[in-house]
Amino acid sequence: MADHASEDEFGEVRHRSATVTVPVVARARAGPTATDMMIELWSRERDATVWLYLGDGSDQRLEVTLESAGLLAAALARQLRTAAG
Repeated sequence: MADHASEDEFGEVRHRSATVTVPVVARARAGPTATDMMIELWSRERDATVWLYLGDGSDQRLEVTLESAGLLAAALARQLRTAAG
């Protein structure tokens, strides 16, 4: 992961991966809206935990461990296969 010193918080070094941006249609109070969701991996230098961030940089946000992200990805794949029939 890359080191982005300008984004360090409270004197801690934070490491971030490259950002993957995915255009999506999200549900909003006013109805469906086009937005971009960003996916990043990040960790703090003194912590072995790696987190996955999925969000639009504003209202929509989810941060989970890599292990949890794998569980969610597998469950999402199953749901998509079920929806496809």
